Order: sequence, then structure tokens, then C-alpha cells
Amino acid sequence: MTTEASLRDWRFGSIQAERLCAGLLQISGYSDVDPQAALGGPDGKKDILSRRGEGLFIAAVYFPPTQPSFTTIRKKFVRDRKGVEPNGASGFIFFINQYLTVGQRAALRAAGGPDDEIFHLERMRHLLDSPIGYGLRLEYLRRPMSAEEQAAFFSAKRQDVIYQLLRNAEVADQIWNEGRSAISQLNTSELMFIHRTMLASNPQVVIGGQLRGIQTTVMGAQGEQIFTPPPPHEIPARLAELLSWWRSAYVSATKTDPDTALDLLARFHHGLVSIAPFLDGNGRLARLIVDQGARELLGAGVTPDLVSDRVSYYAALREADDSNFGDLVALMRAALER
Repeated sequence: MTTEASLRDWRFGSIQAERLCAGLLQISGYSDVDPQAALGGPDGKKDILSRRGEGLFIAAVYFPPTQPSFTTIRKKFVRDRKGVEPNGASGFIFFINQYLTVGQRAALRAAGGPDDEIFHLERMRHLLDSPIGYGLRLEYLRRPMSAEEQAAFFSAKRQDVIYQLLRNAEVADQIWNEGRSAISQLNTSELMFIHRTMLASNPQVVIGGQLRGIQTTVMGAQGEQIFTPPPPHEIPARLAELLSWWRSAYVSATKTDPDTALDLLARFHHGLVSIAPFLDGNGRLARLIVDQGARELLGAGVTPDLVSDRVSYYAALREADDSNFGDLVALMRAALER
């Protein structure tokens, strides 16, 4: 059953509905999310309390098991919204597991206040079918995650996407060597798989895991052309050479000092983005791998601060073109988690 159908034809009861909606508030940026009486009893016209900024919001959850008329939905909205004033709330959040047209949503907002929010069927479906919502979908709709969805989910939650990916039974036989680091034995097929997984959260992207088949250019921070990567027919050989060096150097780096490990990570990062083996996501892929490498070798990940100053970042890459890695190492050191 699809996410849409599971929500629309709800069969899991009011307790699970309220707990699901509390989770949706949490991943939508609300704080202090507090379900009131999910297990029964009076709730004072508020299923859930939460905050957005300084404002207090009350939420009502309406998950009928069969499709009601819009008149019934509107009456429910108006009735439940009466809890705003007695609870000293700034606004009202209405969860409805049914499809609402744009006009129907506008009609509900007209019956409420300027800060009210409506979580209708399509909005909830979108959240649950996004990486940040996969966990809620699994728990409350009982829909398992695919291998790619698992990796996207853990990436969205800033957990180690590669570690979670490699623990998945469907791919473990392909890319797990017992007792060895997940990335210390990286080869081209594994790199392609990680790239495909990294881009899996965007359904519009169809190039994940496919080596670049056309010539391209890399643009700088100001939109200027700063680099032309090698032509497509050279990519397989260059990748094989880079990854062969990486596997050998990684073993040595486990027995050396932090400065040498940072130099290794900087050289790999530069090598991968210089080859630019994919049409999109080369920088993200390089940062993902060096982040994991830094966690294993240095005990601290590499934050997005590495590329926050795009001018300095691209200048460091161009210096590295001439085997001067000092600036890139300095940026990487500054970006380590504190």
C-alpha cells in the first residue's frame, strides 16, 4: 500500500495517528512537541502542544477511516480551533488525512487565524516520502525502507551514510570486508553505488551512479569557468589509479600522525573532484568520503565549513593542481568537528 493510501484509509487508530502527527511536527521544525492525551482522557481541546519560535501552537488530529465531506471537515476544524484562546496559543495546526483542493485549504484558513497551518494528505505524504520522514513512515505506516532509502534517511539525520549503507544485508556481500574499514578498500563500483545512494532522495535525478559520458566544465564561486576535468574516456583509468593509491595510502594513514592523515584526505578530495567522474554531486561525494575517513582516522568528521567560503575553497583546489596542498589541508583542519 502506498503512503497516500495508508494515510487516506487510516487503519491504525487514533493513538498512532496522534503520535505520527507529533513526529511530523518535530521534523517540520516545531519544538517542545507534547502530545496531550493520546492514550485517552480529556485533553482540553488540544491533541498536541508545540512551539514555533516564541509562539505556542495547539494541534488537532482528524484521521477518519473513510472519506468525509468537506462540510464535515470544516466543522471539525472550526470546533477544534476553539481551543486556541483558552490555551493561550498563538495559532492552530490541523492534521487531516484527506485530500484538500487549494480552494478548500483557503476556506479553512479563512475560518482560522493568520498563523494557522494545515497538514493535509499531500503535505503529509510528501514529508513521509522524503528522507527525513522515512523513519516515521516505517514506525507508523509499517512500510519498510529500501536500501537506498535507508542510506538517504541516515544521511538526512547526519548519521554515517556509508556505515549504514554497508550494514544493509542486500549489499553487504558486495562491499563489506570483515574487519576492515568501509572505505579503506574503496573501488570504482563501490564509489558508483555510494553516489547513486547519495542522490536517491531526489526523484528527479536519473544520473546517480553513472559515470560522466560527456565533457563538462567546473564553474567557480562567481560563475566563472575555472576548470575543465578530463574527457569521459579517461575517467575509468583515472579513477582506478586514484582509488588504488587511496587503498594503499589509507592503510599507512592508520599508523601515522594526524597531519599526515589530513594530507591524505586533502589529496583524495582534490583527486576525486579533479576527475569529476559524475555529472553532478562530485563535491558532495568527495566530502562524504573524507568526512568518513576523518571519523575513522582522526575521530572527528569534516563539517560543511570546508566549502562555506567558496572563493577560498576553489583557490585551494587550484593550488592543489600544482601539488601545493597546504591551503586545502588548512581548510580541512578548520572544518573538523569541535
